[in-house]
Amino acid sequence: MIGSWRRVRVVAAEEYRRALETRWLFGFTALFAALVLGLSYFGLAQSREVGFQGFARTTLSLMNLVLLVVPLCALLLGVTSLTGGGETLPLLLAQPVARSEVLAGKYLGLAGALTVAQALGFGAGGVVVSLNAGPDQLPGFIALAALSAALGWLHLAAAFCIGSIWTDRLRAMSIALLLWLVLVVAYDLLVLGATTLMSGLPLQTVLFPALLLNPVDLARVLITISVGSGALFGPTSAVLVRMFGPARGVLLGVVVLTIETAIPLLIASRVFRRRDW
Repeated sequence: MIGSWRRVRVVAAEEYRRALETRWLFGFTALFAALVLGLSYFGLAQSREVGFQGFARTTLSLMNLVLLVVPLCALLLGVTSLTGGGETLPLLLAQPVARSEVLAGKYLGLAGALTVAQALGFGAGGVVVSLNAGPDQLPGFIALAALSAALGWLHLAAAFCIGSIWTDRLRAMSIALLLWLVLVVAYDLLVLGATTLMSGLPLQTVLFPALLLNPVDLARVLITISVGSGALFGPTSAVLVRMFGPARGVLLGVVVLTIETAIPLLIASRVFRRRDW
């Protein structure tokens, strides 16, 4: 067991080092810091008010951009890791290390790099906002950062699942982009169509299962609940709060996100062990 963990750690460290060498980590960090500072400072520019806004407004303004950027970056990063390494992956698999250890190491290394990038970006921007606008509503901002990291891990797991099943890089990239479009763009339209077709059923009968099946929407709802701005609750947030209450609703959401991360990882592990690389 100790030897297995040591091999996983070595693979993870190498994957993390390669992420640093590609410099995407620095760009990702700078992007998050720029988003936090830009939305805080120019968030009310249309009202001719320029200056740092508090964490409540910054968090809600930043939320939708985070939910667009993080899943896309995690999907592309994970797919590239499994399908774009040339001879690196076959060479690694030829070493005396189990395939499950290789997959676990690569996942942990990339998840660590993704988390560090988000933590540095959110942290640097958050410090500047706190110094200029005060620390009010900081827990909501921390919840956004935590759920952003969780969303990155989830979509990285989905990317590993895609990359394990489709080893051709172009095809895997296409499927990853299609998944992103469905979850981020098209899903709400599909749910709206479903509610129209099932107009005779209670709204929660459609919205609640649809919410649990889409991690992006679920993260959006959990962030909204964490900020505590009831006026901004959409129908899905209202359904979750009404059925379980804020605290238990957040707990349920975290459990569902954990399950939706574990399932594609298990599928990826099963396929990865059997595939001829």
